[in-house]
Amino acid sequence: MSRHVTRLFKSVRKLGLMNGSTVFYYYGYHRLFRNEKWAPRQMRISNVSKPVWLRPGVSDWIAMERIFLDREYDPISTQHDKAMDLLKDNILSRGKKPLIIDCGANIGLSSIWFAERFPGATIAAIEPEPENFKILTLNAQNYPNILPIHAAISDKMAHVTLRNANNTPWAWQTEEADTGEVQTVTIPHVIGLDPDYALMAVKVDIEGFEVNLFRNATEWADDLPLMVFEMHDWMAPWSGSGHSFFSVLSKLKRDYLVQGENLFSYSHAALAAYHPAG
Repeated sequence: MSRHVTRLFKSVRKLGLMNGSTVFYYYGYHRLFRNEKWAPRQMRISNVSKPVWLRPGVSDWIAMERIFLDREYDPISTQHDKAMDLLKDNILSRGKKPLIIDCGANIGLSSIWFAERFPGATIAAIEPEPENFKILTLNAQNYPNILPIHAAISDKMAHVTLRNANNTPWAWQTEEADTGEVQTVTIPHVIGLDPDYALMAVKVDIEGFEVNLFRNATEWADDLPLMVFEMHDWMAPWSGSGHSFFSVLSKLKRDYLVQGENLFSYSHAALAAYHPAG
């Protein structure tokens, strides 16, 4: 109970007293009294231009809190941030479309962050779980540059089945299965959806399935300007979650920055023209 009260006070402090009743309704009331906890509701967040859809009282709120209140995706290096802006502008000036692939988009809150941070870019939001995907499509309606894709991400075209041991909306895990109910897509497949796409960034938060994503066919990562990823060694001990990322990313020189649960990996070569050392 105390952690829920702490979260309420924290949210009121960050959203402001005027939004205090909203905070109580969207998190406190539904969390404490379990009232229609799975029903999505629309909510205004002070630093987001459009209303967002989320399910009050469950992990959707925590995801919103981390992204828009704790600002865990916000850049912590002005130089790296400026390099990404210059890269985006260069892609647009060449008549191409900057592409950001959000692997494990959940209900689309991270996709909204990228859509607002990089106007002009297309955000391919990949989410395998049907209920999460329904809310993702609602959130994408206000952002024409978000492209929802109902699939799981992998290193090959296959099928997966879904499981959720904790029964929380953001904890769905994927497992390869010939009879799986969800199709997978690959990073090259998504890039190939439009001949004008130029891959600018990939976000990966897929609850341990990153081991499969980086198992083979990782050439797309060699010159990837930015990867934002979350490791899951804590969740799946001895699976090699962190190793799967670093075994691919360490082939070429990159900078690594940590913000909350996310690691930001910037390619020296891909961004050489846009930073002072380039």
